[in-house]
Amino acid sequence: MPPPKLRLPLGTSDFREIRRERWYYVDKTELVADALDNSNKVLLLPRPRRFGKTLNLSTLRYFLELPQPDEGDQAVARAARVALFEGLHIAGRTDLRDAHLAAHPVLYFTFKDVKALTWQVCRASICREIATEARRLRRAIEPVLDIDERPVFARISGDGASDDDLGGALLRLSTWLHRATGQPVAILIDEYDTPLHSAFEHGYHDEAIDLIRNLLSGGLKDNTALYKGVLTGILRVGKESVFSGLNNPGVFTVLHTPFSTAFGFTQTEVEALLHAADRDADLQELERWYNGYRFGGQVIYNPWSVLSYLNNPVDGFAPYWVNTASDALLRQLLVQRASAALVDLEALLRGESVAKPVDEAVSLRTVYADPGAVWAFLLHCGYLRAESATRDPDEQTQWRCTLRVPNTEVAGAWRRLFRDALNQMGGGATAVERLCKAMLGGDAAAFEEAMEAALVHTLSYHDTGGRAPEVVYQAFVAGLLVVLDRTHEVRSNREAGFGRVDVLVRPRAPSGVGVVMELKVPNRRRGETADQAMAAAKAQLVERDYAAEVRASGAAVVRQYAVVFDGKRCWVGVVGA
Repeated sequence: MPPPKLRLPLGTSDFREIRRERWYYVDKTELVADALDNSNKVLLLPRPRRFGKTLNLSTLRYFLELPQPDEGDQAVARAARVALFEGLHIAGRTDLRDAHLAAHPVLYFTFKDVKALTWQVCRASICREIATEARRLRRAIEPVLDIDERPVFARISGDGASDDDLGGALLRLSTWLHRATGQPVAILIDEYDTPLHSAFEHGYHDEAIDLIRNLLSGGLKDNTALYKGVLTGILRVGKESVFSGLNNPGVFTVLHTPFSTAFGFTQTEVEALLHAADRDADLQELERWYNGYRFGGQVIYNPWSVLSYLNNPVDGFAPYWVNTASDALLRQLLVQRASAALVDLEALLRGESVAKPVDEAVSLRTVYADPGAVWAFLLHCGYLRAESATRDPDEQTQWRCTLRVPNTEVAGAWRRLFRDALNQMGGGATAVERLCKAMLGGDAAAFEEAMEAALVHTLSYHDTGGRAPEVVYQAFVAGLLVVLDRTHEVRSNREAGFGRVDVLVRPRAPSGVGVVMELKVPNRRRGETADQAMAAAKAQLVERDYAAEVRASGAAVVRQYAVVFDGKRCWVGVVGA
């Protein structure tokens, strides 16, 4: 008889529900100890989506929060809270349990669903989230309100809050709770930056920044009622002055050692989970698909994908994480910056690493103009991992990182994102497909025309006017051909025959069509013409037999193209039949 199916909390982010219903729980309560031990009064913990931020904040909430009136007798309710944490890491910290378990009022907000096309809808959603929390705490707050405070509470807990009411809501609510209970208040905010992402994407950035800044600074700066503030999100949105009003909040991103194992699953945790699910044999494939992240130097698995697979393993390994949210902002960022980063992006697609500066304090306002912003976005959103990271001694938020695509799941997302970006830049998917069809079909004239059209849409003089323009063209061509990934393997600058071929397209199935390309740029300093460059490219294809590897792979036909680039001009020549 097979063992009973493991009860996995997929999509459940309420700590109390998971513990009461006896779902499998990967013990992350060390976060509670680390947060309370940390000397910073305010903590910001950015991590990629679906890495356990909401569940961790829920865990912290249930540890700290005073029992609510609907939980009955306070002593009994506190004992029930103690029971929730039995057998977990935090249970061994009797000092924290005695001082802080069920001892603080808590203000808990989640902005993860505040995604709106307009500022009016976004503001209404934030107002509603604050009002819901105010109404939850009404029984504690209303008895201690002064006469002049009652209308303010009525507006905050209703739908008539002004901008001043909203900006001061966290300060007022925490002050009233402190007055009512005599205990300092914890303010927990989940996905604080979701409204800012939506605002940036839909054009109401300034309004959202102003409100979020006032809201956070009011509740988290010099608030005598505050015990601890903890915020989660994806990015450290630092340069818009969202946190300018705060007194040195502790920021711990994926590059920092503290809290490095608090989000996502460690190797030990995954092995224990697989053993509990009686699927130890899946470890190697699970590593290939969902491992590969590095948080503060620690090896981390994507928890959403691991749980999704184990919840229904008969469906096999699949890109669970990359299918859970919109990547519109990242897609647009790649469209804006891809031509300037073609060489690096193409290297990442080949599974190589690139060394890049990363600024933790991402500026949404200037993201399209900032050459380094794409790397910060891709790292903090989970599309890249930092194999190594060294902090700039002169700039607190600047790092020098060696970046790589983390695993098989994300590699597939990369190919799709990059393909879509280049399709958009190259005149659309139809134009790129036309280019590939002409190339594989041996129609050199149509191939030349489509290639030149893609150049006009994509590359600027500055991209190709440097010291190594051939490298840029090489990355450009290989990037365009990502659309062939399902049927062909595309490689650039690799060994083939008696030398290194610039671009190689090898069919994945025998009897398909393969392609090799030698790319040239006329050396104007030596007076070389396009015709001379073409002749040299053709001769190199023949003499070095670059097509050998493609023939050896079983290709029925090998197309050999000599391609000459000069600015936004392109000429295609054919070698052989």
